[in-house]
Amino acid sequence: MQEIHFHFGTDGVRGVIDEDFTEFLVAVVAESTIRYWSRRYGLRKLLVGFDARRKSREFAEVVVSVALNHGLDVVMVNKPTPTPVVAWYGRSHGFDLMIQITASHNPPIFNGFKVISSVGAPAQEEDTNEIERLYSQEMSDILRAVSNVKAGRSITIDPAPEYIDYVLSNVTGMFKPRRRFKVLIDPIHATSIGYTSQILSKMGMEVTEIHNNYDPSFGGRDPNPEPQNIPELINEVVSGKYEVGISHDGDSDRIALVDTKYGYLSANDILPIVVSKLAGIGIIKRGVVRTVSTTHILDVIASRYGFKIIEVPVGVKYVAREILSGSADMGGEESGGLVYSWHIPDKDGIYTASLIIAMASENGDLTQLIRETRENYGYAYFRRVDLDMKNSKAFVNNNREILIKELSRLGPSPRVITIDGVKVVFNDNSWILMRGSGTEPKLRIYSEALSKDRVNYLIDSAVSIVRGLMRGP
Repeated sequence: MQEIHFHFGTDGVRGVIDEDFTEFLVAVVAESTIRYWSRRYGLRKLLVGFDARRKSREFAEVVVSVALNHGLDVVMVNKPTPTPVVAWYGRSHGFDLMIQITASHNPPIFNGFKVISSVGAPAQEEDTNEIERLYSQEMSDILRAVSNVKAGRSITIDPAPEYIDYVLSNVTGMFKPRRRFKVLIDPIHATSIGYTSQILSKMGMEVTEIHNNYDPSFGGRDPNPEPQNIPELINEVVSGKYEVGISHDGDSDRIALVDTKYGYLSANDILPIVVSKLAGIGIIKRGVVRTVSTTHILDVIASRYGFKIIEVPVGVKYVAREILSGSADMGGEESGGLVYSWHIPDKDGIYTASLIIAMASENGDLTQLIRETRENYGYAYFRRVDLDMKNSKAFVNNNREILIKELSRLGPSPRVITIDGVKVVFNDNSWILMRGSGTEPKLRIYSEALSKDRVNYLIDSAVSIVRGLMRGP
């Protein structure tokens, strides 16, 4: 019998389609997850979703088949569906568990298996660790149970109309759109097709949607809304043909914006806008969660309004944990994600896009919103580089002390944070972070500072330190 091993990374189990991510692997992970969830929480109703990647629907049908073997009441989405929509719909309709087939923003060769709890949050580490442990204990029986699993069919649903109406009502309840914008949306051939565009059209915006056919190769690019993957969107907006550009990743939990004046905006640019605006109308009072790789401009806003900042490791599950505990009203991470306590405890790029357009339209435009935020709280330059490295987490752990020593030399009054990799914060409002990725074989190096030269110095120095350690003595 074929032996299978799997591991939950930062956000699920991922692998290369037909190599280490196969129908049999999906069946094994589904069987292990269903056994654990049934025993730990009770499992009767299961919602299965999938994205636009190659074989995603087939993998979802394998999950359905495993679930039917357990006698579960299982429902599957009828088309590629955003992860946050699966989470919201499952939570709203009393599902005990949601399983989403997606590799999010990863290149097209990958696919993945994501576990979402009944409250709409990514499964916490204690649960995914226990799923892995259960599999190791019951491996022979699990492999036997799924040895002949074939794709199964279930009732299908379309959660789009209900979700779209909910988001529209929710964001316009906070902000009243007054100005009509020309908005260009690039769903990059993925799950957000027809979602953000419909919400904004109903909000009164003039919307154009490009790359709006499902394509498992995502037009030959990575389904990640970074500048190199959305050149048409950036060019059309910066040239003045549209006032705002919006893009999402493969499963729509991330967002990128493009403004006519300020150009491409990453999550580290977007988060201060949203947090300052929501704090200004009294919605944020308790605190904001940010991952170690996320902008410290949020700390400036927090000190102005008197709420706390909670710093957590990279991964939305850590942000969700703090929000679910009641410690914070909102959270976010550098990689395109914002989380709201009154919505679902997971990233939702579609909700964020809708919220920002409503905010901007109420009393001006996006350019004005960005300008006001930067005038009030400052602007920081941010840069991230990824170095190819198979055992990046082990590299950081094995070299922790020398990394702390070398990185601490790069600025005044260093303060060290080791909750995820090695981060050093300096008293000139700059910082450098080095950590192994939980989703890809890469070492990630991040930096933020008040000048571009300072960021480049920190990043280049960190890369040199890594290269030196890799060469050895």
